[in-house]
Amino acid sequence: MIMPSPGAPLVLVFFLAFVSLFAVHASAAGAESPFLLAAARTHRKDPLAGLRYYTGGWNISSEHYWASVGFSAAPVFAAAGIWFAVFGAALFLAGCCYCCCPSRSTSYSRAGLVISFALLLLFTAAAVVGCAILYDGQGRFHGSTSATVDYVVKQSGDTVDNLRTFTGYLEAAKAAGVGPVSLPDDLKGRIDDVVRKIGSASDVLAARTASNSAKIRDALDTIRTILIVLAAGMLILAFAGLVLSACGLESLVYVLVFLAWIMVASTFVLCGTFLLLHNVVGDTCEAMGEWVRHPQEHTALDDILPCVDTAAATEALSRGKEVNYRLVAVLNGVISNVSNADFPPGAPPSPPLYYNQSGPPMPLLCNLYTPDLHDRACAPGEVVGPDAARQAWGTHACKTDGSGQVCATTGRLTPSMLEQMVGAANVSYGLSRYGPVLTDLADCSFVRRAFQAVGKDHCPGLGRYSEQVYRGLLAVAVAVLLSVLLWVLHSRERRKRSDAREMELVAPAPPMYRHGYPVEEKALLYSPRRPSM
Repeated sequence: MIMPSPGAPLVLVFFLAFVSLFAVHASAAGAESPFLLAAARTHRKDPLAGLRYYTGGWNISSEHYWASVGFSAAPVFAAAGIWFAVFGAALFLAGCCYCCCPSRSTSYSRAGLVISFALLLLFTAAAVVGCAILYDGQGRFHGSTSATVDYVVKQSGDTVDNLRTFTGYLEAAKAAGVGPVSLPDDLKGRIDDVVRKIGSASDVLAARTASNSAKIRDALDTIRTILIVLAAGMLILAFAGLVLSACGLESLVYVLVFLAWIMVASTFVLCGTFLLLHNVVGDTCEAMGEWVRHPQEHTALDDILPCVDTAAATEALSRGKEVNYRLVAVLNGVISNVSNADFPPGAPPSPPLYYNQSGPPMPLLCNLYTPDLHDRACAPGEVVGPDAARQAWGTHACKTDGSGQVCATTGRLTPSMLEQMVGAANVSYGLSRYGPVLTDLADCSFVRRAFQAVGKDHCPGLGRYSEQVYRGLLAVAVAVLLSVLLWVLHSRERRKRSDAREMELVAPAPPMYRHGYPVEEKALLYSPRRPSM
């Protein structure tokens, strides 16, 4: 088949965002490739090789490549694990202390209250900015990735249409001819074989395009939904924590703290995933660019390209040339031996060989190939293409008698023969026009053009917006993490101040003062009596 590899054209760019979904079709042969793609960019530490640097270049079939690119996001994943473990343990210990050793201290710091609230406002604003960056980034990333998918789907669809059009011309060649003269039966059998192979390849490519594009679009929609929900949830969480901690509602704040513990850990994990994705996008774009500059080298891309089966493409191309040559030869044979033949005057018509043809001879149709199927230049006087053939041969058409098979006026062709010949010329033109499509498939020219377009028009956006999503996630995670700590601190200070004020209200009134000195209780009972008058 023309496209036998499971890595159909659609996959060539889809792995920019979701390469792991389709990497299973690649073989490990690329790992031993003498030409390494993106070797400098992929020079990262490999945890599977004792943290030695990975030197295999871009190769999605290598577990060491995935380990090294995953290790580049290890700090973010480690932050998620540390936060989840340490803060989870702190929450557990705080809950135990609150239940077993309750303390209602009323000592608070006015400066600490003001500073914590100011910092809380600052980090809440940072969380808002991070959510805005995240929301804008996910929209741009979704649009850029969708545009890449649309471009590749269009390229794949065009390839399928060209292949099916080519097979259509091959099918038409079987029926083409003039009267009883047509292609030999053995050639028709070979045409059926080629049509079956190309048709099967076209169907596989179309089905894989539809299936993979549906998977990619579903994944994109899911990721977009997750990012939007996460941005909205973190924004609501940040504002709710600010309000509840400002009101001193410590019990409700602890409920938010528990939710934030899980959401911050999830945000860190998603942040690490997008950092990994960003690195893979950059690696793949650079690998495609280097492959375009070195198309003859054997690389890791060769294992997933749809043009690796050059033998099948060459066979189909050769068969198309053979059909084209034989068809034009048959057509020119009819023109030379029948239409341009001069029969004795007065001979009775005997269609299809003699139908009273007369007049100047018809020009031959240009045969683009030699008998050994090499390209051939047209000779002077030969017509090229169906339009030129209709125009040149139309002047040699005669008017027929009632039977429609015998010329009643001067001419070399009956109208029905003219239509059959023009139809055969159109088939020949179609085969020659769509033959280069098979050449592009065989030498990867169409893939090279697609890579150039993706690298120029789509890779910059994919890299820029995946990085924006990663930075937005990181900003939101850090801002909410610090806000959580300030929620606890500020709400405790608020609660202590509230408790202190309540104790002041219920405390006994202080003793009365007289002339600035305290009046001792029952002091007047011990004062000397005045002498009676």
